[in-house]
Amino acid sequence: MLLVHFAKNGLKHLTDLDGLYAGQTAMLVGGAPSLREQPIELFTQRGVITMAMNNAAVHFRPTMWVSGDRPQCYDPQIIMDPTILKFAPAAQAKVDIEDIKRKYYNVPNILFYMQQDNVTWDEYLAQRNTVPWYNNTLFVGIHILYQLGVRRIILAGSDFGFGDNGRMYAHETALGSMEQKWNLDLYNSQVRELRLLKPVFERAGLTLMDSSKNSRVAQVYEHISLEKAVELCLDKFPPKPKDPLELPHCSKFAPESIQDRIAKWPGHQVIGAPIPVVQAPEGDMQSVL
Repeated sequence: MLLVHFAKNGLKHLTDLDGLYAGQTAMLVGGAPSLREQPIELFTQRGVITMAMNNAAVHFRPTMWVSGDRPQCYDPQIIMDPTILKFAPAAQAKVDIEDIKRKYYNVPNILFYMQQDNVTWDEYLAQRNTVPWYNNTLFVGIHILYQLGVRRIILAGSDFGFGDNGRMYAHETALGSMEQKWNLDLYNSQVRELRLLKPVFERAGLTLMDSSKNSRVAQVYEHISLEKAVELCLDKFPPKPKDPLELPHCSKFAPESIQDRIAKWPGHQVIGAPIPVVQAPEGDMQSVL
C-alpha cells in the first residue's frame, strides 16, 4: 500500500507503512450514539491502538484517523492535531480549507491513499499500491489496518443504525430525512457485506470482533465488551515497571566518562572556553545547576 506525503511546496513523496503494527490488535471506532454510553476513556491507556472514523475522533484522541470525504466535513481540531496519524483520500489533497487557511496536504501528520474502484471482495485485502474504494470509510479503515500489519480488528461505536434518541451520531449533526435514509441504506449495505466477508477475513488471517453496544453483526462475529476489547489490545504490551526507580540510568552502561567521550568529538576544543567543572555535593546526589 503506497501512501502519498506532500512536502510544504506541494511536491509528492511516496511512503509505505507495510507492517507498521505487525501482529497487533486495534480498535476501529465509529461515531454511533451509544459510544457516549461506553467507557471510551479506556482508549487513553498507553498501548491501545485506535483508529477513529470521520468525526468519531471528536470524542477522544485516537492513534490514527481515517476519512473518505472532503476536509470541510470534519472538525478542524481533528485535522490539525499533530499527534494523530491521519489517512485521507488523495483526490482531496489539494483542497483549500478555509477554516485553517491552508491546503489539506499541509496539515500535520497526514498521509493520502489512492482509491481504486471495482475491486472484487475476494481481492479486498490483497496487497496493492491502492486502497479499495466501496464508497465508505469503514472498509477503507479495515484495509489500511490490515496493510499496517494488524491482524485483529475490534469494531466500536458501529451500531449501523439510529440511537434510542433517534440520532445517528454521538456528536451533534443536522441531517434531513433524505440524508438519514441515505445513511440507513449505507448501514444496511455495510452490515450485509460485513457478514459475507467473514470467509475472506479468515483466509487472510484477520480476526474481526465487535464491541459496539448495539451490534448488528454479532451473529457472525464475536461480540465483546469494550473493557475486554481494550484488554485484548494490551495483551502483548509490556506492563508498567513496578518500581520506576529500578530502571537503570544510561550512565550505567557507559564504558567511559562523559568527559572522555566529549573529548573525542571533532572540533570540540574550538567552540569556546572550557566549561568549569562543578563537583557534586557530598552525600545524596542532587541536581547541580
